[in-house]
Amino acid sequence: MLINSTIFKKKIVLGAMMLINCLQILKRAIFNCFFVFLICCDSISSSNQDRLIARAENHYLFLSDIERNFKTFRSEEDSLIKVSNYINSWARQKLLYEKSLINLPEKKISELSHLVGEYEYDLFVNAYREFVLKSIMDTSIAKPLIHSYYEDNKRNFLLKEPIYRLRHISFPLDNVDRREITRRFKRFDKEDVKFLDSLSFQFSNHFLLDFMWLNQMEVRDQLNYMDQEEIEKLLKSPDYYELKDTLALYLFQLVERLDRGNIAPISFVENTIKDIVFNQRKLDFLRSFDNDILQDAIKTKKFEEY
Repeated sequence: MLINSTIFKKKIVLGAMMLINCLQILKRAIFNCFFVFLICCDSISSSNQDRLIARAENHYLFLSDIERNFKTFRSEEDSLIKVSNYINSWARQKLLYEKSLINLPEKKISELSHLVGEYEYDLFVNAYREFVLKSIMDTSIAKPLIHSYYEDNKRNFLLKEPIYRLRHISFPLDNVDRREITRRFKRFDKEDVKFLDSLSFQFSNHFLLDFMWLNQMEVRDQLNYMDQEEIEKLLKSPDYYELKDTLALYLFQLVERLDRGNIAPISFVENTIKDIVFNQRKLDFLRSFDNDILQDAIKTKKFEEY
C-alpha cells in the first residue's frame, strides 16, 4: 500500500509539471499570436481602416501607433516585451490623465489648460519660423562682412589663453630620408611642404598646417605622444626643437605664439564671427517676418482691433 501511495504521488507531481509546461507553451503561443496580430500581418496593413489595439477610457490605441514607435526588434522575445510594456505604459498614462481631470481643482485644470495652449502655439510658431528660415534665408556669410565685423569689434576678441602656430612630425630613427626630412622641415618653403606631404605615410605623427592657430588643448591633442613636461618646453621655445628616443625622432617648430590679452587673429575667431553675424541676421529677419505677417493680416482684414 505504501508503494502504491508513493507511485500515486509521483504521478500527481508529474501530471502537475506537465500541466504547468502546457500552460507555459500556451501562454507563449498566445503572445506570439498577439505579436503577429500587431506587427506582422500584411492583411491588416493592406486594410484601409486602422486596427484598434486597446482602449483606456475614451482614448484609443491603434496598430499604426505601435508601428510608428517600433521599427525594428532584436528578437521575437524583445518585440513581445517592448510592445506589451508600451501598451501598459500608454494605458497608465491615459488613465492617470482622466483621473487628474476628475480630481484636480478646477482652477488648476484651467491653469494647466492655458499652459498647454500656449505651448502648442509656441511649438507651431517656432516650427514655422525655422521652416521659413531654412527655405529663404541665405546661411552663407561673405568674407568682407566677416572682416568688417572683426575690424569694428576687435576689442571683443581678446585672448583668454595663449594660442600657437606650430608644426611637428615624428618618424622612425632608421628612416633612410632622415637628413633630407630634417633639412626640409627646418626650411619649410612651398617645395618642402610638397616633399613632406609626399612622405607623410612614413610619419608616425605629423601636423604641417602651421598657418592654423591652436589653443592649449588642441596643442596637447596634437602632441598626445609626448608627456606634459616636454610639451611645456616646446611651447616656450620659439626655435626648432628636436627630441628622440629609442624608437623615433621628433621634430617640432613653434612658428608663433600669442599670449593672453592680445587681440585674437581673425582666422582664429572667424567661425565665432560667422555665428554672431548669422544670429544677428536671423533676429532681424524674424522681426521683419513677424511684422510683415501682422501688416498683411491688417490689410486683408484678418486682424482687427475693436
